[in-house]
Amino acid sequence: MAEREKVEHVESVKYTDVEEVLSEEFGARFRDYRRDYKKSLNYDTNGYVPEFPLTVSLEFVNRCNLNCKMCYTINHSAPKETLELAHIEHIMEECGRHDLPAAVVGMGSEALIYKGAQDAIAAVRRSGVMDLFLGTNGVLLNEQLCEFLVEQRVARIEVSLDAATPETYEKIRGKNELERIEKNLETLIQTRKRHNSKLPVIRLCFCVQEDNLHEQKAFLDKWRDRVDYIDFQEMVDFDQVDDLIDMGDDAAVAKDLPQPQSTYCAYPFNSLHVWSNGDVTPCCTFFGKALKIGDARSESLKDIWDGEKLAEIRDQLQTGRLNKVCHVCLTSRDKENFAAAGDAASKETEKAN
Repeated sequence: MAEREKVEHVESVKYTDVEEVLSEEFGARFRDYRRDYKKSLNYDTNGYVPEFPLTVSLEFVNRCNLNCKMCYTINHSAPKETLELAHIEHIMEECGRHDLPAAVVGMGSEALIYKGAQDAIAAVRRSGVMDLFLGTNGVLLNEQLCEFLVEQRVARIEVSLDAATPETYEKIRGKNELERIEKNLETLIQTRKRHNSKLPVIRLCFCVQEDNLHEQKAFLDKWRDRVDYIDFQEMVDFDQVDDLIDMGDDAAVAKDLPQPQSTYCAYPFNSLHVWSNGDVTPCCTFFGKALKIGDARSESLKDIWDGEKLAEIRDQLQTGRLNKVCHVCLTSRDKENFAAAGDAASKETEKAN
């Protein structure tokens, strides 16, 4: 079996060699990190688990300023939870001691509505993280913030758009903000150019679904060579998340369940994910909210990484005897359960390449 180089549920159209750009910026340390990351993608053949996660993801606050059809919006209507700046700084101090190479800011909510977002992002950078990935819907990506992100040398920014026209955007995301976001993106592009910088690398995300399938080509045509790459992602159904959360600890117990097409998942072998209430989970999907393995407010990430709960999940993935949460998530990724738009996305990316 050929070694995996990337995750398999995303189709990318690349206009920039992102690895080359970040290697030029961060040198040998970045190349070592990407070597280890690719080793972690092949855990099932090499048994590799790094001494500390290669990526830590943070949800600053469980709120969003949009209401997207494909999102687990219950996360945004639950009682407000905020990862205080002091907790973020404490987490990142530990990450700095362990030379954490990569971090993701955003997860399932809009990071830029967090009061003190710039201070929190700066704290992540101060820890020594190289590959800082900011996920946003772009609504609040104003001129001042663009300056900040370029000056901070944030490595990557992903803006989720999912549409080429205002009508489709509003249908998917609940508000007509497309024109504003496109203007913000142009500001970021021009700010980066003015600073003679290649950072942040700009990624656009298009979650393929029935309402936007007809706009894939128009989306590519609009952004071709203006951003660094475009990712088409398969839509996932999160309807069962509430039921899994209601199961409590029983959801994490290995069971004799029908096998999905694949029991492969690299997240527990390379990353930890901290939600706004401090919960730590082995993956960044909303399914992971039903699989708590620790609390970042009272436990060290190193102890959680080396702990029995995560070790058990890794063993389940390697043996195929899955817990209920991982089973539902991986079954949802079976090809016949993806949105039918997935194959069309693949064809479009092949043409673009």
